[in-house]
Amino acid sequence: MQFGPWDVQIVSGGTFRLDGGAMFGTVPKVVWNKLYPADEENQILMATNCLLIRGEVDGKKHIILVDNGNGDKETDDFMARFKFEGRGVLDANLAKHGVKPADITLCILTHLHFDHAGGSTRFDAAGGLVPSFPNARHVVQAKDLADAKHPHLRVKASYLPQNWEPLEAAGLLDTVDGTTELLPGISVRPAPGHIEGLQNVVIEGGGQRLVYLADLIPTARHIQPAWVMGYDLDVVTCVNERQKLLQEVAGTGTVCIFEHDPDFPAGTVSRDAKGKYAVTPVAI
Repeated sequence: MQFGPWDVQIVSGGTFRLDGGAMFGTVPKVVWNKLYPADEENQILMATNCLLIRGEVDGKKHIILVDNGNGDKETDDFMARFKFEGRGVLDANLAKHGVKPADITLCILTHLHFDHAGGSTRFDAAGGLVPSFPNARHVVQAKDLADAKHPHLRVKASYLPQNWEPLEAAGLLDTVDGTTELLPGISVRPAPGHIEGLQNVVIEGGGQRLVYLADLIPTARHIQPAWVMGYDLDVVTCVNERQKLLQEVAGTGTVCIFEHDPDFPAGTVSRDAKGKYAVTPVAI
């Protein structure tokens, strides 16, 4: 889709699986399993729907990647535990669009959890960890980087230092504090609840609007505000943020990107007379 000067496409960083009960928190399995069937180990299929954004502003070309999935560097045991699709998936899918890792000029990271920022670094030929996108500025909320460096025990397993320390060492990791326009028509804004430092990405142009929801609403099957995850640290804040976002986008034609949904990665939101939300899929 085109948003002003920005051409936007979804690029897969590969699939993996997480426990369905953890993904739906207090929602009973008899309810969520009808919408999102689990496998024999109670795991559900998760996507990593990254965004590839390309455009030119003031004579300068930009190639932007929003999140980058799990990456390729984890051990075979780690990959087997979460049933990763495989290695090299993001690179292969970028190549289909004629994009190489060195072409990326900006990486917007919604947060530093391993399934969103794991692709930020990789092993080089000598076995050292290096930035995957060596010419890209990487942007996160300052609060998220602070939490990654001193994580709460509840989320320590999701903040893996190998995903961000090489970026910082190379001078490629920048922080913002609150709502920030990174380029004309492309901005980030805080969306706390899942974690305090989560940010959404908003793209506006040509009379159209897109919101990349990340883990605020991870799949289209989580569209009801109270259907939060067991992974969410602050459930009350998460529900409140969801309600605000859904009221903002419902009925407006805003394209919402559901980062972890393998079946409905993008859609518009509507609300019926009883206040129930629904997603209409759109192609992007």
